Amino acid sequence: MCDFITPVLFADTPDMSVSYVAAVVVTGLVVVFLALLLLIGFFTLLGLVFGEKKKKAKKVEEVAAPVVAETKVEMTVAQEAPVIEDGIEEEVVAVITAAIAAMAAQSGKKMKLVGIKTTSRNVRPAWAQAGLVDNTRPF
Repeated sequence: MCDFITPVLFADTPDMSVSYVAAVVVTGLVVVFLALLLLIGFFTLLGLVFGEKKKKAKKVEEVAAPVVAETKVEMTVAQEAPVIEDGIEEEVVAVITAAIAAMAAQSGKKMKLVGIKTTSRNVRPAWAQAGLVDNTRPF
């Protein structure tokens, strides 16, 4: 029975010569790289089209940012001084206050620094805690 089925199933199969295999491989590679080039061109075009909108939005933000920062500084001067624990340098307080003011200016919210205190050294660093939480999160 196998002698009867084999010629019928494989009657249209071409011989697997070296030239035939090489032609199939080269054709496959050409098709894959042409598709890759088309995708690169498509995403480049999308970047050009939608990149212009981001540039315009950034220009508007750059013009509006100094005005917002100036008004926030005036508001923080009139507020009460935060409670600062002994042993914290003035430069550290200034950096923390500047970071909070920048976040407030960016989000448009009013924020107030209430106090600054140190934590005990037995606590995990923030990055270690974040890694622990990220790696033990349930699926």
